[in-house]
Amino acid sequence: MKAVYERPESLSDAVTHYCPGCTHGVAHRLVAETVDELGVHDQTVGIASVGCSVFAYNYFEFDFQQAAHGRAPAVGTGIKRVHPDAVVFAYQGDGDLASIGTAEIVHAAMRGENITVVFINNAIYGMTGGQMAPTTLAGQKASTSPAGRDTQHAGSPIRV
Repeated sequence: MKAVYERPESLSDAVTHYCPGCTHGVAHRLVAETVDELGVHDQTVGIASVGCSVFAYNYFEFDFQQAAHGRAPAVGTGIKRVHPDAVVFAYQGDGDLASIGTAEIVHAAMRGENITVVFINNAIYGMTGGQMAPTTLAGQKASTSPAGRDTQHAGSPIRV
């Protein structure tokens, strides 16, 4: 019999805390499948930053480190420099990466740090009530912009 579904070894069987319809669960599965396919389970270190990703360490079966809001690329840089053979990735949302962490991601990229960043952009601050984020699209509704983002008032979204 051919298997239709199989849980990736790198994905834990913990029930997630994410809201119904959220794509974090799908993203976690894709990350776990990639780690398994590459055969780097024992070398992988993930970094969970503040936001909905804060508990990502509960959902993977490899090492994880918590980072302060927006600082996942800086933490990843430190881990990679101490453990150069590790596969290091940060898992960040748009409020974390494109708002408070903008400088960290830009500087890590400019230095050519050998880390991967998984960027989950849902265009709102999902964890704290759906407020407008730096990536909220023009006209997109959020709890703090119920009529939609007005670029004349709130400026244009950041293109990340």
